[in-house]
Amino acid sequence: MKATLTAIIATLCLATAANAQDMSDAERVAREYMEAYSNIDWDGMLALSDENIVFTDETGMGEGVPAEGYRDEGIAERRASLQAFSEGSHPITLGFQWDTVFESNGQVVFMGEVNALFPTQAEGQLFSWRSPQVSVITVRDGKVVEHRDFANYVSPEQSMVAAQ
Repeated sequence: MKATLTAIIATLCLATAANAQDMSDAERVAREYMEAYSNIDWDGMLALSDENIVFTDETGMGEGVPAEGYRDEGIAERRASLQAFSEGSHPITLGFQWDTVFESNGQVVFMGEVNALFPTQAEGQLFSWRSPQVSVITVRDGKVVEHRDFANYVSPEQSMVAAQ
């Protein structure tokens, strides 16, 4: 029994060491992708995306949003959705702050919050939208193949803040 347990542990250690480089690459790509997302750099995001990327946000809700939330399939559909979001809401930043980031098997999990800012008609004022958020980014062969967002759309913190 002890020999079997030792063999299992040794195998897990070897597998972890063998995959360490891949995990580091996956996290690096996911962090670059999420940094671009945070900064409204759609071209930067899409440059790191696979042609067949799938985006989902099952927590998304609101007027015109299907009951199952948001879903984009393919880079062209993703680009169109991001452009529509920019044209409709004119985001300044999504301002992600991640308390926890970890990677396992090409899945990079970001846990924290979104701190989005949007312009308003009021001079010197911005609209702030803040919510807990989890994003799961799947990286394969150096490209983001899936992006899943989960946010608290039911009770985000919303306020007017002074423009800086």
